[in-house]
Amino acid sequence: MKIKHIKDPSTVWPLFYAYSIKSKPYSGCEFASPHLRKEKIKDFFDELVSTSKIYRAGEFADPFGFTFVTEGENFVYLRFAFGVTTSSEFSSKKWTEWVYCLFDLLLEQYNKNYVVAEIVREYKVESFKKWIEKYQKRAIVFKDPKNTIVWCKSERMSVIFKVVAANKTTNHLMGKKASLEYTRKGPRHVIRELIIEKERYILDEKTIDFLPDRVLIHGLLSDDKKNVGRIAFEFKPQK
Repeated sequence: MKIKHIKDPSTVWPLFYAYSIKSKPYSGCEFASPHLRKEKIKDFFDELVSTSKIYRAGEFADPFGFTFVTEGENFVYLRFAFGVTTSSEFSSKKWTEWVYCLFDLLLEQYNKNYVVAEIVREYKVESFKKWIEKYQKRAIVFKDPKNTIVWCKSERMSVIFKVVAANKTTNHLMGKKASLEYTRKGPRHVIRELIIEKERYILDEKTIDFLPDRVLIHGLLSDDKKNVGRIAFEFKPQK
């Protein structure tokens, strides 16, 4: 996959504007006034350009997507991304493959362990999450206030969590490893089914801490016997 760093943002602006009008990813894109709408979109674009590096997806002259990326203190931060669906080259599969290639390159370049993004869009949020679940198999969507997404080096179904904190009810699980089976998302909760030593547990995810080399997931864990206790899992993305 060809990855190109764009130094002239003016070449990206027409495609960014067209995408914003069609997809309405953030507030202001729905303004009835064409002038106010364009002004709002341009303000957001200029803010992205001032803080991010732009990368172009496309093997030939016709690009099929762009990403805006910056280096965070603890991780690579994906500020914004959009596909050019009118391109003959675009497909969800091809876009995903290119994003993975870019992330692998940036993680090595910046010597970071994972890529983080936040779902900032205000429209079509649930359909976007479903697209992530379907195509971005290396992504985990957390239910924190920012709807954070973390990309791993391996697919999420092979992700391993380790118990690093517990209370009296869950203390017998300290230090044990858990594999992720499935995730069920509701309007206010994220429920994850975990397997620990062949036993099934349900995690009601509450808060997330993003550290330099790991992610800490805090929540309530229940078993088949209806025991419920506080717990914290450590997730270390593979280098």
